[in-house]
Amino acid sequence: MFKKMIKPFDIVIVGLLFLFSFLPIYLFSTQASPNNESDVIYAVIQQDGKTLRKIDLTHAKDQTFTIRKGAKYNVIQIQNHQICIKEDNSPDQIGVHMGWKKKAGEQIVCLPHRLLITLESETPDSDDDLIIPN
Repeated sequence: MFKKMIKPFDIVIVGLLFLFSFLPIYLFSTQASPNNESDVIYAVIQQDGKTLRKIDLTHAKDQTFTIRKGAKYNVIQIQNHQICIKEDNSPDQIGVHMGWKKKAGEQIVCLPHRLLITLESETPDSDDDLIIPN
């Protein structure tokens, strides 16, 4: 009885719908393409909403440093133009598990220590250059 309900064209439609279901993955992966080689990437390190450091990752040397606030600490490592939280004393270690970041727009967050590392590009978005007349 089930074979009588399915027609050959139904199989084509289901196949096309299956293929089109992967279209968003393709579109979003091409949209998040790597930065231009000429872009300068900055790591902006903030704690409690205050900027502590702004590091040029494009030209930065490999280094490790610690940010402390009371008994809380975060060990931040820069290596091969990438940045990560290598170690901290937060209970869940979420910032440590976020891994290495190197592209503009990526972030590393350690909520218990209120630490945020944001990667920004020196080249502005094209939307920022719009001038709207009054």
